[in-house]
Amino acid sequence: MTEHLARAGELLRESIVIDGLGGAVVHPSPHVAEGTYEQSLLGYGYTAINVTLVSEPTYTPTFDEVLAAIHENLVNFEINPTARHVEQAADILEAKKNNRLGVIFGLQSASCIGQDRNRVRILHKLGLRILQLTYMERNFLGDGCLEPENRGLTHFGIQVVRECNRLGILVDCSHVGIRTTLDAARHSAQPIVISHTAARALNDNPRCVTDDQMKAVAERGGVVGITPFASLIRSDRQPTIEDYVDHFDHALNVIGPDHVGFATDMNDGRTRVNWVTPWYYPEMTRGADYVTRRTVGFTRKSDIVNMVAAFVKRGYDRELVGKLLGGNFLRVMQAVWK
Repeated sequence: MTEHLARAGELLRESIVIDGLGGAVVHPSPHVAEGTYEQSLLGYGYTAINVTLVSEPTYTPTFDEVLAAIHENLVNFEINPTARHVEQAADILEAKKNNRLGVIFGLQSASCIGQDRNRVRILHKLGLRILQLTYMERNFLGDGCLEPENRGLTHFGIQVVRECNRLGILVDCSHVGIRTTLDAARHSAQPIVISHTAARALNDNPRCVTDDQMKAVAERGGVVGITPFASLIRSDRQPTIEDYVDHFDHALNVIGPDHVGFATDMNDGRTRVNWVTPWYYPEMTRGADYVTRRTVGFTRKSDIVNMVAAFVKRGYDRELVGKLLGGNFLRVMQAVWK
């Protein structure tokens, strides 16, 4: 295992590492004992993260809450030299070269735009580059994964997908209902992603995606990111790293090496008090609590080295590991962002 960890460290140092959904750097702001949060992530090997602009008090913030969070992040870029605002794919390469952490503005729900399409353009101008269409509930765009009717995209949702394509915002279908995902893939003229999920074929959780969803994303040229969020990997017990990598094996078998990535889905600013997901979404959390909500061996951002060591143990070669760590996400961002 020591040999695998050593090789994993080498691969992390040489690769572009993009966390498909990595929480937030401010609002809420993670606590670090020394230096900055961005410096700690750089030390673990991360190159860039898709941050959730607002996760408190909810992942479905108001437009004003989003604007306040954008302002806080823009201030952070001014005062924190290790944080790099990512607006183009080239910014990620620059961040890697200069040992800065690339911060990609993302939202886990489009609820903040209400019924106003103009807000999509405004948010893009302010730096938004990834837009998740729904959270687990229904909004004006379509149904989330917990809506029993599974009604798919509305026509307003189709319009927003088209506007994202036109402006250069990457459409994310994590938390999105099955039909909504398939509709988004059909109507999008650009690649789309499911940034943080797992395989429903291995674990029948409504937040996991079906093989058909994976294939629809891959056929559009997109990427499916696998997360170590415990209840998505297994519902019967807290999973291990080996259980986690089983989901990579499955995704690779279904959609191939060019369409799979990873996402920690770790918001390090969350506390026992403000992590209320089990109260509202027990269908998804399946009994996991604040302590057991992560995969054993990947419970914190620094454990990324254990994931890569498990890849090496499975026999994944250097090229494949590079694609999983960020190469595939980078390719999609290069295609979509303008």
